[in-house]
Amino acid sequence: MDVEAYKAILSRLLPKTGQSICYQAGDDGTYEAGWWKGKLNLGNKVRFISKTVGSDVIVIDRATGLIWAADGNASGCKSDADSFSDCIIYAEGLTFAGFSDWRVPNIKELVSLLDYGISGLRIKQPPFSNTTTERRYVSSTTYIEATTYCYGVDFIDGKIYSGVKTDNVWVLRCVRGGL
Repeated sequence: MDVEAYKAILSRLLPKTGQSICYQAGDDGTYEAGWWKGKLNLGNKVRFISKTVGSDVIVIDRATGLIWAADGNASGCKSDADSFSDCIIYAEGLTFAGFSDWRVPNIKELVSLLDYGISGLRIKQPPFSNTTTERRYVSSTTYIEATTYCYGVDFIDGKIYSGVKTDNVWVLRCVRGGL
């Protein structure tokens, strides 16, 4: 594999943060590093592709290759607060959009949906709809310093948090491995 092909693969692995305004020379808005490098390509790349499969709506993330449940109120998501274990059981038993290999995303996958270029809810709407603002989204990643805790993301403030796995406080947006 040549160097340019390798660089192209690496540039796809990390999505952009969403910051497109330069507040100080050299900040994230200056370079907009990540998937689809360079401001000149901004208009010809769409990161999230929404598809309807039967009556289910999914989102294909072209930056990561992951497929997400689109609607926070549909069966590909769990909008009622639940425990970490119940979220895992739900995801692994889910058949949605013709697939049965859904799972709880790990923390890096969940964080990849954050968009720091928008204020308010820090996830693109559309294509992601009905994202709850009342709870944190669970990840499958355990907090190593206290293994009774897991990581989660708050799409309001764009931060990562940890919380007790057994508390019925988590909501879920299911994901499946890529294309």
